[in-house]
Amino acid sequence: MGDISSHKGISVDYLSSALAHISGASNLRIESISAIGTGQMAESYRVKFARDSASKIESVVVKVPSQNENSRGASRATRCYELETSFYANLREQVDVDTPRCFHVWYDAPTDDFVLVLEDIVGSTQGDQISGATIEQAEASIAQLVKLHSPLWGSPKINEVNWLPKHSVNTATGTSQLLQAMFPSFADRFSDLVDPEILSLGERLVSNIERYYAAFPSVLTIAHRDFRLDNLLFTHSVNDVIVKVVDWQTVGAMPGASDLGYFIGASFTVEDRRNYEQNLVKSYCRGLNARQIGVSFNDIWAQYRLFGTSGYIMAIVASVLVKQTDRGDAMFAAMANRHGQQMIDMETEKLFV
Repeated sequence: MGDISSHKGISVDYLSSALAHISGASNLRIESISAIGTGQMAESYRVKFARDSASKIESVVVKVPSQNENSRGASRATRCYELETSFYANLREQVDVDTPRCFHVWYDAPTDDFVLVLEDIVGSTQGDQISGATIEQAEASIAQLVKLHSPLWGSPKINEVNWLPKHSVNTATGTSQLLQAMFPSFADRFSDLVDPEILSLGERLVSNIERYYAAFPSVLTIAHRDFRLDNLLFTHSVNDVIVKVVDWQTVGAMPGASDLGYFIGASFTVEDRRNYEQNLVKSYCRGLNARQIGVSFNDIWAQYRLFGTSGYIMAIVASVLVKQTDRGDAMFAAMANRHGQQMIDMETEKLFV
């Protein structure tokens, strides 16, 4: 079975109990366990059940904590395990976004331990951050952003969700200090992978980060905050692209355009992003207006110009916090280069400096 976690969440006893309410079998038998993805903050496994176990479920995806101590420390600092389990337990039903069904969720705050058992989206393909999106994938993904953002757009209900991180100038202070401490390590590690002009831009961004946060629009909604191709599962039919959104470890209350600028900037080569971005922002606006969220293209475009920055920030923070892998470094370098050029093209610095 390869390098499989010994966590109780992928044991036959645990899964038999956790899934008894839907499997129709009190004693499941596991046929195979295989790792999914790179597991930089947590680890995910596809668990297939033996056909003779009488289960109504052929397979599930089980997500458990990382076995890497650096990633475990990062998870505690960022509350990512708490946030993802809280999303599935308490917030999923309040938004319309399409996600895998959650069969079981457990979180223990004192130990920061968790188990998520999710629907296995059989036949889907994970998006590839490095190779980028097709325009069809991008349009289908932005439709999911509309379904995520519109139900609680500017809603006072957001303030009632006590565990949810909410953007404000005050709450951004900690992130500002974190960025300033991390950027020298990022710049040193990626000096050969990120364009010098973009590294200089990052240095200016970090030094002016409080002004950037102060420029945020005031209307908040539920945002994924890491809405990129690696966190999207695509299923292609003859006439449609179906998207399931995964990895809710960074969910928070933010302006909706933060997800939009992040996704578009990370998903394309610079040339393709320049060709597609205005039409994609228009699609987002049309989707919101169709759901009675009154927005104008000019307002959302101005926010889009500001929020490509969020992808550069994520590249800095995540690359330093999580365990290092070759693919991870290639992905973070691509993010920094793409979002940095997005900021240059959009003249983003003029919006907050």
